[in-house]
Amino acid sequence: MTGQNILIVGAGAVGTLLACDLLQQGVPVRLVDSRPPQEPFDPHSRAVMIWPRLLELLEKTGITDELVARGFRADDVSFFSRGRRLGTVPMTGLGAAHPYGLGIVQRELEDLLRARLAELGGTIEYGIELTALDNAGPRPVAALRHADGSTEHTEADWLIGADGAGSTTRRLLDIPYPGIPFPLGIALGDFPVTGPRVSTVEYHYADTGLLPMVHLPDGVCRLATVVMPGEADWSDRPLADWQRMVDERTSLPYRLGEPLWTRTYFPRPGVAERFRDGRVVLVGDAAHSVVPLGGQGLNLGLQDAFNLGWKLAGVVRGEYDEAIVDTYDTERRQAVEQVRTLIRTEMELSGAPTPRARLLRDLKVAAAHRSGYLRYVAAPLMSQTGLSYAPADEPLWRATLRRRARPGDRLPFFHRTRQYAGAPVLDQHHPVALLWPGHPPVAGWQATAGHAREVLGPRLPVHDLARLTRPGRAALAPLFGPRPLIALVRPDGHLAHLAPADRPQDCLGHLDRFAARPLTPSRSR
Repeated sequence: MTGQNILIVGAGAVGTLLACDLLQQGVPVRLVDSRPPQEPFDPHSRAVMIWPRLLELLEKTGITDELVARGFRADDVSFFSRGRRLGTVPMTGLGAAHPYGLGIVQRELEDLLRARLAELGGTIEYGIELTALDNAGPRPVAALRHADGSTEHTEADWLIGADGAGSTTRRLLDIPYPGIPFPLGIALGDFPVTGPRVSTVEYHYADTGLLPMVHLPDGVCRLATVVMPGEADWSDRPLADWQRMVDERTSLPYRLGEPLWTRTYFPRPGVAERFRDGRVVLVGDAAHSVVPLGGQGLNLGLQDAFNLGWKLAGVVRGEYDEAIVDTYDTERRQAVEQVRTLIRTEMELSGAPTPRARLLRDLKVAAAHRSGYLRYVAAPLMSQTGLSYAPADEPLWRATLRRRARPGDRLPFFHRTRQYAGAPVLDQHHPVALLWPGHPPVAGWQATAGHAREVLGPRLPVHDLARLTRPGRAALAPLFGPRPLIALVRPDGHLAHLAPADRPQDCLGHLDRFAARPLTPSRSR
């Protein structure tokens, strides 16, 4: 029997990203997958959209620039009815490092992640299947069957199930995966398209159904439609049928070329009853799968890796107590519910069954655009910059409108793509302390900041936001308010704790909640 720090089962996008994140933090991983590697010429890819929140997080992995170079920039998402624009969700003005979505097939993202994994010294062991899992002891013991038929038993400090909606890991642990019945199929196809391109992501409402259109590089467009029970499979239909659907649902002069590919699949939405079982953790579709509307599922799953990675690395290094991994379940479950709320709203809008209901739907969307709801509520949720781990004690739309930051909220501006001179960059491994001087900065700030630096500096990096330019401080003022304070920010960019600037010891108390031992001293700056 061999030992291994972390065993990741499933080398899709989420499993590979988590492996990269851990390797970057000096944590060894073993990554296995039961399938052979995808052929490089295989065009099939369900997901085609990377939203702004994920783009800024992927900066930590070092692939965002190349991803942007390969993708098609999506500055907005627009809703149409009979060719008339009802409203637009802009991706600008979100305080995001990348204020746009990216139209790109999932295969391209996975190619970049595999290349990054190799750069970090990692490998993927293909043809290895998880067949049994003993989780009764302090560490999980996995039985792995190799392609030659031999079986290996390995004990891992942690085992991560990243093996999709039909997860073997979840099944072996007997974790229920209840979900909303979804008897409908989804037909997808990538087509060369010529025409007006009235928005970068288009949702066309029509009497015969919804037609999403996502523009991709090289003049290609992703089309999707729901396949009703008993309806002929769209993936087997000729080009003329797809063209007729586009004509009926858009009322715009789009012309389709022969498809690069078409396929129909049947989603399996569900959420596992628990994301952690001892030292086994579920991520991505193994933990949760949502109805594929709005391109949210892939982005949601990949953010699991960023939530879990810094926590797990800290546990392995002996810095955090393993109880911190419980927060992964709590926080990501809350994010899943926020995304499901957004998708339910989109489904209700697209499923208007009568002419009167469709008219009311069109009026609602138009009113949401005029009132600013699409800009100030829909945009943060669709881009996932508005997803928060703060207590869910108010309706989602009201929490999204709230400006003052609370612990659990994502903080903008602190990623590698700097928007303001003097802005710090998040630490890869540990929280950082941001010293907010107030707006305008209070008198005697240097003494207050000096004391906070003395107290916190031996435990974590400390950044004085008084160094920000005036526009940078003005941008943060709505989040932090007029009074001086200390903000602890996690490696994933979420606010961990707030304390008055003259009480840095409160921050030490927060750090000690999950600390297994004093953190390695870090030079303040």
